[in-house]
Amino acid sequence: MKMKDIIKDIEGVFKLPTKDYYLGKIVHGCPYFTPWWFNSTILTIRKERPKFLRCKYFKLFGYEISYGWPIKFAKWDLGWKDKFDSPRFEWGAGWSLYFFNWQFSMSYRAPGDDCDRYWEQVLWYRNYADKDIDKARDTWGWVDMDHNSTWKDEYLIQK
Repeated sequence: MKMKDIIKDIEGVFKLPTKDYYLGKIVHGCPYFTPWWFNSTILTIRKERPKFLRCKYFKLFGYEISYGWPIKFAKWDLGWKDKFDSPRFEWGAGWSLYFFNWQFSMSYRAPGDDCDRYWEQVLWYRNYADKDIDKARDTWGWVDMDHNSTWKDEYLIQK
């Protein structure tokens, strides 16, 4: 799901996510792992191939030699799934430029403490309640142990 479409749909209703930038050693994946065919050292020589190798490889004298690009750009959209007729947040949208052992990345940070709840409320409003905030609040199906709705108005722009 493209962030520009989501932001256009929630503008004026929800507080907008902020852009979070990072520059440093590789710590973020896209969304979980480094991109396909990325190899920060161009060539890597190992005795045996790792279980989840994301690079091309060949065998030479009993060694696994993997190779890939040391510079890679990756972009990903908001990840979510529909489970039991309600949205489940998987990962936030963003992009990353990998350069050898370094990366420069941007991701969208949800306002507030509960990132999952924010994105699930946005998805509920956008995809399950026809972009009607009153309908979204009234039909929100998640409840706590005391059967109180877990909807949080702190993510909404107060008018």
